[in-house]
Amino acid sequence: GLDIHGRIYINEQGINAQYSGPSKHSFAYVEWLKEDDRFLDILVQTSPAFNGHAFPKLKLRYKPSLVQVSNMFMCLHVCPCIFV
Repeated sequence: GLDIHGRIYINEQGINAQYSGPSKHSFAYVEWLKEDDRFLDILVQTSPAFNGHAFPKLKLRYKPSLVQVSNMFMCLHVCPCIFV
C-alpha cells in the first residue's frame, strides 16, 4: 500500500482531499485517480512537508456537502481537486 495519511471526502459532486506522504506515494495516488476518466483534469497542488505526516491517519468518508460557507454547508458543483 501507499504511505498516505489525510482526509479524503467524496460525494457525487467531486472530491475534497488533503493528504500527506512521501512524494513517490503522493504522486502514485494522483496517477491512480487519473486512470478514471472522470479525474483526467484533476488539479493537484503540492507543498513540501518537512516534519513527516501532517495527519495522524487516513480517513476516507462520504460527505453530503464538500464546501463550508459562512458556518453553513452547501453542496456545490466543484472540479475534483487534490491538495498534496
